[in-house]
Amino acid sequence: MKSPFRMNFWAGSVLVLAGCCSMASGTVPAQASTPAAPPNAVRGEVVLARASHEWMSQQIEEPCVLPNPKVPGRLIMFYGAVPASDRNYAAIGKAWADVREPFKWHQDEANPIFCPGKGGWDSGSLRLDTVLYIPEEDAYYIYYSGTQGNVQDRIGLAICPVGEDGYSAVTAANIKRFGTAPVLAPEAAEPYCEGMASQAAVMREWNEAAKGWDWYMYYSYRGKDGTLPGIRLATSKDGKSWMRQYNAADPRGMGQTFPSTPNAYYEWHQVFKVDKTYVLSIEVGIEHGKRWRPMLAVSTEPVKGWTQLDPDAVLQTQWQGLYNDSTLYHVATPAFYQIEGKWYLYCQACGRPDNDNYIDGGWEMWGVSCDRVIPTRPGCVDLHIPGLPTAATSASGR
Repeated sequence: MKSPFRMNFWAGSVLVLAGCCSMASGTVPAQASTPAAPPNAVRGEVVLARASHEWMSQQIEEPCVLPNPKVPGRLIMFYGAVPASDRNYAAIGKAWADVREPFKWHQDEANPIFCPGKGGWDSGSLRLDTVLYIPEEDAYYIYYSGTQGNVQDRIGLAICPVGEDGYSAVTAANIKRFGTAPVLAPEAAEPYCEGMASQAAVMREWNEAAKGWDWYMYYSYRGKDGTLPGIRLATSKDGKSWMRQYNAADPRGMGQTFPSTPNAYYEWHQVFKVDKTYVLSIEVGIEHGKRWRPMLAVSTEPVKGWTQLDPDAVLQTQWQGLYNDSTLYHVATPAFYQIEGKWYLYCQACGRPDNDNYIDGGWEMWGVSCDRVIPTRPGCVDLHIPGLPTAATSASGR
């Protein structure tokens, strides 16, 4: 999968979806391999399988799920993948699902739909970061990390018109890169000292006072602080021109959004909002990648005041009746979505490799029900994560 040496790995608003839809043509059903969970187990299934296509035969990652803006009751997923035949290469595909069947995804026959460029800064490899629907442009904004080499070290933007049905027009021919340069490149000057900037979790909010949008980008980096040591912030007014916001209040002097866990890798992440709480869902490799897991941070403001939760709060070994060393030893690219009033986690996962090197894992795309509710911090909402509901949660119907 991702690694501090070769990383091929959305963020967006919470999905609150309803309705129904008809089946689309020209699709290839995903090959789910996990049966439905018994009553005393967390439900989780492989929703996209490596065996279904060669271009995604090594790992499937970065689930960016949006409600289809043109077809009520339909979901669209953008996702990245790596072939076993060339693990330095990565591309992006799409799939769709009915909101009534969030574990059943249908891949598109034309995948992949977005690949490294034929020349330029992103000609070597790329990974998916964030996809947002921009209603005033009726377009998808696709943020991605790219490179001329093997390690994605810059952040770019591609834009695609949504089209009449929100899905079929999302093609290689219609996805256009914004400009010829990345929208955020690493800044070598003090105090940033960056050699890499990548994996952008992007969101925007309407600023009523200014009558415009405030955009926020939470990104990973590497430099003098080390390899992927934490998350930094950049802001924008249009989603295209970005300005870094160095957090001088970081007690370790690293300019990060919140103090990170030492000796851990902070990679692909998602940002969303629940009520008045901002949430970052992050893939973190504790002890230099010994055990990859989802981790959460929360705040009541997008720029400051972030608090990281306990590193074990969402650890996959606590997913009762579902966790197994052979399937979910490592979990990465975690993204939470509320669909039809229920929360789900989409993520990539692999079993423990024989050589104990996560880079050699065979990573499938999973969907996991989130029926457990945990507190976060005073002033912030409780969050749904994978796990069995507590008695209090079941009684309240949350």
